[in-house]
Amino acid sequence: MKKLVTAMGWALLVMLFSSPLLAKQEVRLWSYYEFPPFVISTAEKVGLSYDFVEMMNLFEDNEQYEFVLEILPRKRLNAYLSKGKKGAVLWVNPMFFNDLKKEKYFWTKRLLEDEQSFVSRAKDPFIFKGAKSLMKPGFVLGGMRGHIYGGIQDEIDQGLIERTDVDKEKQNIGMLLKKRVNVFLIPYTAMKYYEKKMNLYGKIFYSPKPLNTYSRSIMVSHDRAVYDFL
Repeated sequence: MKKLVTAMGWALLVMLFSSPLLAKQEVRLWSYYEFPPFVISTAEKVGLSYDFVEMMNLFEDNEQYEFVLEILPRKRLNAYLSKGKKGAVLWVNPMFFNDLKKEKYFWTKRLLEDEQSFVSRAKDPFIFKGAKSLMKPGFVLGGMRGHIYGGIQDEIDQGLIERTDVDKEKQNIGMLLKKRVNVFLIPYTAMKYYEKKMNLYGKIFYSPKPLNTYSRSIMVSHDRAVYDFL
């Protein structure tokens, strides 16, 4: 009996002192893309971002990290980054964060290809021909709050391009159909989803020339070990 008690005692001690060593480090994966294909349903946790995080946690060689997805507004993300919080941002590009030289943050290899599309009404099509094509009296560009649009941002900041912002990508579709904006910017991958889901065929027009094309990567903030793992 004494041997049994002693054995149980040793087993409990091993569990007590070894469990912290086995605990995984939590790593926040941030994304401000609350729209398809990245997020289709937050309630049901459906979308590319959820699938990606689940895949990362299921990797056999991942013995040290527990990845947790946090969907948040771009403004809050900017605040996190300005405070030097550790974490990683999904599906972004250096030009979104004024880090073209990749000196502020760590950047993984590209994961996806995408473009920032100009979408207008089919009955009033807009063709992008540079910043000047947006500088018209009464012409309104729809954008996303907190986003920086490389290539035309200087003209926006100078008030040469009139821009109105919304909090969610889908809201700009309604703004366009109600003629509150003349054109809006949206990732091509997202717009193709909405076009099918909302039956917008024949109602919208894509400018042959987008604002820009870009790759999507993971940006890691202040954590070299996580970057090396990714």
